[in-house]
Amino acid sequence: MTAEAILADLLSCGITPALTPDGAGIVVPAGRLTGEQRAAVRDHKPELIERIREAARLTEALLAATMRACDAHGDGEQAREQMRQDVLATPPHLRADLLDHFKQTYGGAADAAD
Repeated sequence: MTAEAILADLLSCGITPALTPDGAGIVVPAGRLTGEQRAAVRDHKPELIERIREAARLTEALLAATMRACDAHGDGEQAREQMRQDVLATPPHLRADLLDHFKQTYGGAADAAD
């Protein structure tokens, strides 16, 4: 099983893994992992940590791009907050495509998510 497959499985189960503050561990809601999932996370921990970091960088870049779109439209704080919520509600596997769309439409410098 690959790190991507493990993350996809966790997300499909409603489990969103995060990193510990020091970035060396993975945090999931207590009692949510099956024994098989726990073993997969343990066996692929370094790769999973890197994938979670990549996802965080991508989400950060997407949020910045959407704020550029809000700037272009002169959106107020309520619309900006709605955009933030929409981005965070976007399934992780779709965020890269959405970022590409915003970059093509509203420009922006290349960033760490590329």
